[in-house]
Amino acid sequence: MEKKTAIVTGGSSGIGLAICERLLDRGMEVHSISRNPRREKDNEFLHPVKLDLSDLDAVTRYGKSFIDENGTPDLLVNNAGYGAFYEWEEFPEDEIIRQTAVLFSAPILLCKAFAPLMAKSGKGTIVNVTSLVTLFPLPYMPLYNAGKSGLSSFTQSLMLEYPEYPRLIDFRLGDVRTSFNQSAPKQQESKQPESMKRAWKKIESQLVDSPVPRVAALQIVKALEKNKSGIFYGGGWFQSRLAPLICRILPSSLLNFVLKARYGLS
Repeated sequence: MEKKTAIVTGGSSGIGLAICERLLDRGMEVHSISRNPRREKDNEFLHPVKLDLSDLDAVTRYGKSFIDENGTPDLLVNNAGYGAFYEWEEFPEDEIIRQTAVLFSAPILLCKAFAPLMAKSGKGTIVNVTSLVTLFPLPYMPLYNAGKSGLSSFTQSLMLEYPEYPRLIDFRLGDVRTSFNQSAPKQQESKQPESMKRAWKKIESQLVDSPVPRVAALQIVKALEKNKSGIFYGGGWFQSRLAPLICRILPSSLLNFVLKARYGLS
């Protein structure tokens, strides 16, 4: 049988690497996209791809070249992303442009390249890894919140347009214990107000108490096994099971009050 192919963005570390490993274990041929690819294991079915997702022209070229060389992929996992922690007044314009590209425009361009072909071939799945911030935004990370929320809404729009194939999964992931916070561009600490420092301390503690990437990867694989489109949640038990229910019950004004209290902003 022809080996199934997968594309995973942000595949060289953290959640993306764990996803690649799970897919390889399942016998798939995996193309792992990152800015700094490295071969984690000697595996002929793992193909590291060097690509900066903030370069949207390069993303478009990659989609076309992949189709020319490999045909239609069986699976696309738009996983790559990063946060930036600034007061809005201090938010760098270059970070606004870069975050918008990496979190929103690049995944959309990859969907543009592959979704119509998947529909024509009657196969394929697209997983857009969004975030629980679609329900519970993080303070001082407005572009991360907006990018993930926009990608979530986009995914749900495609579900209406493609009722059969591709299968479309909006995977809203909670905190996972990765280097996400360490790699996040941040406002200089000496220039942060006390409320900002309190918020970051809470964000840090959430990450320490969260599950490891392997858990998130297994949750994504389980969602794939359902072979249907939909919204799925991942992360720890509270964030993946209870938090979405709380969001449906609480009025927006009370939810806003709870978030402010949680991050020391009230």
